[in-house]
Amino acid sequence: MRLPLPQFDITKRHPGHIAEVIETSTTEFLAQCLEPEDLSFPAMPPFGSWVKAYDEEAANQIYGVVYHATTSPLDSVHRARALGMSLDDLREQQPQIFAMLKTEFRAAIVGFVPMKVSRQRNCEMK
Repeated sequence: MRLPLPQFDITKRHPGHIAEVIETSTTEFLAQCLEPEDLSFPAMPPFGSWVKAYDEEAANQIYGVVYHATTSPLDSVHRARALGMSLDDLREQQPQIFAMLKTEFRAAIVGFVPMKVSRQRNCEMK
């Protein structure tokens, strides 16, 4: 059985929202980059950049530093193969390839700020 790939409404996405956290631990988190509007690879933060995530349950803003980023197949059984084609050729002749890849990054957690405290600080600064 073949299922269609989900189509999400990306018009309401905040421009700074580039990924969704899919795995966490006390020292790091793994985030999957969100799909772009066009046939291209998702934007990933550069190595060493600061990122932040929001913990909805604890109401904390989590800060991390990107230490690993990868684009790989969704399916761990089938490896990607080099086709010797440019990105433009891939978009034209093999557009399904972009839907079969995922882009992820890992960030080392370096701190957090409780959102109640950060909102109070923002109000005090104004």
